[in-house]
Amino acid sequence: MDIVLKKMSENEFTIYFEDKVERYSKVQSENVHEVSSEDPLSKARKQLYNLLPQGIETSNHHLYNIYEGDSLIGFVWIKVEQEKKSAFLYEIFIFEEYRGKGFGTRVMKNVEEWLERKGIYYFKLHVFGSNKGARKLYEELGFEIAGINMLKTIN
Repeated sequence: MDIVLKKMSENEFTIYFEDKVERYSKVQSENVHEVSSEDPLSKARKQLYNLLPQGIETSNHHLYNIYEGDSLIGFVWIKVEQEKKSAFLYEIFIFEEYRGKGFGTRVMKNVEEWLERKGIYYFKLHVFGSNKGARKLYEELGFEIAGINMLKTIN
């Protein structure tokens, strides 16, 4: 069955955004090693609002639901900077029950084809070192390491 990306509606975006805040706060709690007086949910919400100040209407940001047939299987969020010939993948999220079945690869290839049609040369993303599944997917798709953050706990 084909993978289809459908632009989110305003209502779908609202639901997605709240889900994303929760998921992002959890990921940050597990991967961002710093002391903060701000609770993780508030921090995640603030950061996401800064990235999407006009919500689904934020310029250059493209948010899609991912479908296989009639089944919603995840989301993808991409920022395209046409003048820089560059795009940044903020998120590809495949629901747990659909992972490991090739959907991520199919979605990424679909996105790459879309970006190529738009004349984009560079496709960038960030992945936490602990996310081994995503790292494997991106490496298999030809992404290369552009930088490495390192951490040492000293106390």
